[in-house]
Amino acid sequence: MHQNNNSLSLTIIFDQPFYVGIFERKTSDVYEVSKINLGTTEPRDSLIYELLIENWHHVRFNTVNIANNEQIPKKVNPKRMQRLAKKALKSGLSTKAQEAVKLAQTAKKLEKRKHKSLRNQEIKEQRYLLSQKKKSEKHRGH
Repeated sequence: MHQNNNSLSLTIIFDQPFYVGIFERKTSDVYEVSKINLGTTEPRDSLIYELLIENWHHVRFNTVNIANNEQIPKKVNPKRMQRLAKKALKSGLSTKAQEAVKLAQTAKKLEKRKHKSLRNQEIKEQRYLLSQKKKSEKHRGH
């Protein structure tokens, strides 16, 4: 028989000054993550229940393939390794879900930059065409 390995989990963390809910949805071959801001006060059970029952359709999941994003480790200079270890201890180690949310945010940021760049390029082209049209109208004669 075919067995489905589906799971959904909600983790609530305090990320100064907000409480954040991180949804993790796993199926047999897909891992999806969503991050929701729950406010500055500790969320009550009724708020979480309302989120799950009434506002579930507003939750946007980002599909992340963690296995493909793992990098092949290179030989690292020992001093650099010490610095990286100190930095990791200061910032704290993140969970798999937090890494996935961060990857989704950076992907969205890059996509936004690309669209903004294309939009700016279109605006410049429209301005140029308008100026060329005005210039040709000036030299047309009366």
